Amino acid sequence: MLTPTRKGSDYHHGDLRHSAISAARNLVNKDGISSLGIRRIADLSGVSPAALYRHFENLEQLRAELAAQVRQELGEFMQHRRNRIKPSANRKRTAILKFEALGEAYVDFARLHPRLFEIAFIQSNEKPISEFSDLAWDLLKESLTELTAVGFLDRKILESAPMIAWSSVHGLAVLVAQKAIAVRDQDGALRQILDGVQRALSYK
Repeated sequence: MLTPTRKGSDYHHGDLRHSAISAARNLVNKDGISSLGIRRIADLSGVSPAALYRHFENLEQLRAELAAQVRQELGEFMQHRRNRIKPSANRKRTAILKFEALGEAYVDFARLHPRLFEIAFIQSNEKPISEFSDLAWDLLKESLTELTAVGFLDRKILESAPMIAWSSVHGLAVLVAQKAIAVRDQDGALRQILDGVQRALSYK
C-alpha cells in the first residue's frame, strides 16, 4: 500500500513510478540536476518518501531511469527530423541529408533542453548507459548503414563509424548546451562538424 501525504493521492501499483520520473524530469528541466532529491520528488508526486523507496532503491536508480527516458525523447526528436527528409531519385544525396538531419536534431535538442541533455548521459552505477538500447544510437547506425549501401561510406570503417560520428556531434552538443559557443556561431560550428565527419567517413 502506498503512503499518500495528502488526500486524493491514491496510485495504482506502477503509476507512482511514472509520476515520480515525470516529476523528476520537470525538476531537472526547470532547475537542473542539483535540484533532484527523493523528498522533493515525493512531495511533487503527492506521496511520502517511503512510498518512493518501494519503487526505487535510491535516488541514483531514479536518476538512471530518468536519463534513459530523456535519451528516448532525444531519439524520437531525431527520428522526427529525419523523417521530414523526402526521398529523391538521388539516393546518395537523400542518405546524406538524413544523416545530417540526425546530427542537426541532436544538437538542437541540446540547445532547446540543455538541462535535460546534461542528465541524459550521466553515468550511473545502478545501470550503465551501455545497458540500455537507445533509439538515438540505433538511428545513427541505421543511417551509416544506408550511407554504406549507397556507396558513400567506406565499408572498412563501418564498425568504428558510429563512435566517430557520435563523439564528434556529441562534443559540439555539450558545448552548445553549456553555452560555451556563442549562439551566432553555433550553426557554423555544426556545419563544420558535419562536414568533417563526412570527410572522415567517406571514400578517399
